[in-house]
Formats: sequence, C-alpha cells, structure tokens
Amino acid sequence: MTAFDRQRLQAEWGERLHFFAETDSTNEQALALGRAGAVQGTVVLAERQTAGRGRRGAAWFCGEGTGLAFSLLLRPSFARVLWPRLSLVAGLAVAQAIEKEGLFPEIKWPNDLLLRGRKVCGILVESESDFVVVGIGLNVGHGPFPPEVANLATSLAAEGGGQGGREDYLSAIVCKVLSLLNWVPRDFSQVIAPVRERCALQGREIDFLLGGESHRGFCEGIGPGGELLVREGEELKRHFAADQIRVR
Repeated sequence: MTAFDRQRLQAEWGERLHFFAETDSTNEQALALGRAGAVQGTVVLAERQTAGRGRRGAAWFCGEGTGLAFSLLLRPSFARVLWPRLSLVAGLAVAQAIEKEGLFPEIKWPNDLLLRGRKVCGILVESESDFVVVGIGLNVGHGPFPPEVANLATSLAAEGGGQGGREDYLSAIVCKVLSLLNWVPRDFSQVIAPVRERCALQGREIDFLLGGESHRGFCEGIGPGGELLVREGEELKRHFAADQIRVR
C-alpha cells in the first residue's frame, strides 16, 4: 500500500489530527494530549509503532505501510461507570465500517475483531479522570506477520477487502464511533443488538482467566450492559465486565 496522503489528512482533519511517522504508542501520545486539554475527536495516527500494545500489556503488531494504527480521544458527558461500554462501541464501529466491502467480521468480546476466525483488529480503551482514549489497530493491506501470530492474524486484503485507502477507514471508523457514542447513556440496546449479531463467542465453550485461575464455561451471549454471560456447570451463570476476566 502507499504511504498516508498527508495533504488529504491535513485537509480533512486539520488540527485535530496528530500524525507521527514513528512513535512508541499512539495511545501514549493521545493520553498526553488528553492531559494537556485536547478536545474530543482528537486523533493520533502513526505509520509505525515501536511499542504498540493490547490489553494487559500484550504486544500488538500493526504492519508499517499496511496497517491502520490510531487513537481517538473522547470526553464522555455520561457517567464514568458507563465508560467500559466504549470497547464494544469501537468494535461495532470498526465492524460496520469494513462490512461495506462485503466482509463479515465477528466481535470477540470485548476488544477483538475476527475474520474467518483470525484477528484483523484489536482495540485498547484506556481512561483517566476526565477523558478516554480508544486505540485501534486494523490490518488493512497485505504484509507478512511475525511468526508467532502468522496463524492467528489476517488482514482485510487477505480476506478479499482492503480496497479503500487507510484514510477512508480512519474517517469511517471515527465517524461511526462518534455517532454510536450518543446511544451509550440513552439506549444502549442500539449498540448491543448489532454486537450480539456479530458475537464470536456465542454458544461456544470458552476458557478464561479469573483472578489468575483458569476456568471453563459456555458463553451465553452479551448482557444489556455489555457484560459477558458465561455458564459454568448446569446452573451457575456469571456476568463479567471486561476488566474482570481474560478470554483465551
């Protein structure tokens, strides 16, 4: 793929966009901007990340020239207790953006998108006292993956998509996040219903870590607040928030 069209980015985003040819982490840059008072809708975009990360500090690879790695700054007006819902908001936004190419992504609760069982996008939501940063890494074009993830990852291009420029995906995803944001405090079912339709874990036996201990259960879907519903044994149904467990 070609390099980012800097002229187009400047014309579309103006001062809201902070572009880096290379940075350690777009989330780190966005967190710093948030502390400095940057407004909602500020975007940090990088061609290359040297220390991109996922949940719980896991490394995240996003290919130079083929991936879309960016972070979006939000300043929600609704209660902080609702902020964990933003991971699913971002996941749905990405899914709807790439479905226009005839692809059928699944959302692996709470923060991954899969195409044919392989990871195409990762999301990391981090927050401070008065703002949230949503980090998104989307594999767009063809490109070799590191050996340790080669059998687990895919890209839009590898699945028959990726026809648009990375600038197009950036605009579409940010626009959808900001639109879906309005439903979080008002009627979250407008987000949850389409997320459930794309749930990769529904009806599957899953292994998960809870408090450092391994568990196994069956996923019974996603609850009205975005929590994962898991049945262990015949009777016990447990509701988990994204910060409580790690699904394997």
